[in-house]
Amino acid sequence: MRPGGKSSQVWVKVAIGGGTLLALALLAQTVTTYFFVYHEIVRDEAAREAGRKEAALSQAAAAAKIGSADRLDPVVKRFQLEFPKQIAWIRVLDMDAKVIAQAGEAQTKLPSAKQLHRLLQNHQWQRVDLKSGKREVLMMLTRARLFDLVHRSGDPRSWPPPPPPVFEEMAIFVDSVTIDFGGLRQNLIVGCLASVALLASMVLIGFLFNRYTRDRLLEQQVELARSVQTDLLPSSIGNSSERVEFAAAFLPAATVGGDFYDLFTADDGSVSVVLGDVAGKGISAALLMGVLHGSIRSMSWTRTPAGHEEAARRLNQFLCEKTARERFASLFMGFFTPSSDNGEQGTLCYVNGGHLPPLLVRASGKHSVERLEAGGPVLGLLPAATYECGTALIRADDVLVIFSDGVAEATNRQDEEFGEGRIAEIVRRHIDESPQQICDAVLSEVKRFLGDLKAHDDQTLLVVRLAPTWKAEKPDQVRVGEFVSS
Repeated sequence: MRPGGKSSQVWVKVAIGGGTLLALALLAQTVTTYFFVYHEIVRDEAAREAGRKEAALSQAAAAAKIGSADRLDPVVKRFQLEFPKQIAWIRVLDMDAKVIAQAGEAQTKLPSAKQLHRLLQNHQWQRVDLKSGKREVLMMLTRARLFDLVHRSGDPRSWPPPPPPVFEEMAIFVDSVTIDFGGLRQNLIVGCLASVALLASMVLIGFLFNRYTRDRLLEQQVELARSVQTDLLPSSIGNSSERVEFAAAFLPAATVGGDFYDLFTADDGSVSVVLGDVAGKGISAALLMGVLHGSIRSMSWTRTPAGHEEAARRLNQFLCEKTARERFASLFMGFFTPSSDNGEQGTLCYVNGGHLPPLLVRASGKHSVERLEAGGPVLGLLPAATYECGTALIRADDVLVIFSDGVAEATNRQDEEFGEGRIAEIVRRHIDESPQQICDAVLSEVKRFLGDLKAHDDQTLLVVRLAPTWKAEKPDQVRVGEFVSS
């Protein structure tokens, strides 16, 4: 990997780490603030509300001119009924911890007289958090001012002595005061969710970053493999340019594919034409393709059909020994030898190892089509398989069309295959054109046949004009075929 790429990765990791720390800090702050609001501010507000209700009850008692404890119970009950969603219960106690008046069902035990005396002496109050059913309740126990507001007329010396002190329990539902903090709580909840989302995003990015880096590296390696595979395919045939003229197209279904083709001058001076199709597609098929391609190039070729048959047999044994049974390949090998004693332009010897039969389209007459089927089974399955060499006499400008099943078996939306019949018809219509034009015409029809569907298999097409009658303008001018890859 380039140094600049490593530096970029470091900065990305730093950014992910910083984002994670920020998300954690925001989450901690938001959660802390939420619990502070809920457990402190809301309860403080409930305590203040209890004080306000106690003052309101004292005013209600004064308005009813209640001056003694024995008349207080109806006022307390009526007051609690006015605020049923806020007040859980009200309980008024004397100094002996006896209930004077009560409204609602209390959920706490009565305090002792000793506790009440201590609260009175120390001018204190008691606050208790508890639950009433599923609702949280805050209860405030304070000295009540129920009779302090009773209006007394006449000479103060004629007033009766003040009643003894009383205590009041005012229990407030906590959720009845949270409505005042609804906007704040909602903002805190949104902030908490946003912090969690940011943290989850950072964790996910951090988790996927290493996978992305590995995938990116693999993608670069696959792209390099594609470049190497492309370089293996010929763009010219050098000294054989006066014997054949060709054009080819290789369209892998994935970045790399298992199809390959080659044209080269063999040891015996003949022009070898090869097209193979390894089972499957992708990296594994491309690797086996490279092995098979190299093996073909390294073999010694002879002019005799028996030599071609032996070469196919050895290739088959090699694949059977070195690959798994599910890895096999179909292969067509043709050997064009120009000139003969019978007036023809040359002879094409070939071995078809389980490949779709190539089409030999005659340039003269009615452009008859011959299928080259002689050979044997696919390579890599049957170690003891034997192969037969076929022969075809070649006339000037005959066209040999070799294709993989990705071309012939291309299937449209109607589940109909393109078929070799369409290939033969297209070649016959364009027989007088160059191999490149024929190749383009076939692929154009295949693309139109598929429509918007993507090819499910590698598409490889090789068009070879044998013994061409074209004449170069200069004796040393080289005319070569073209290679197309996309």
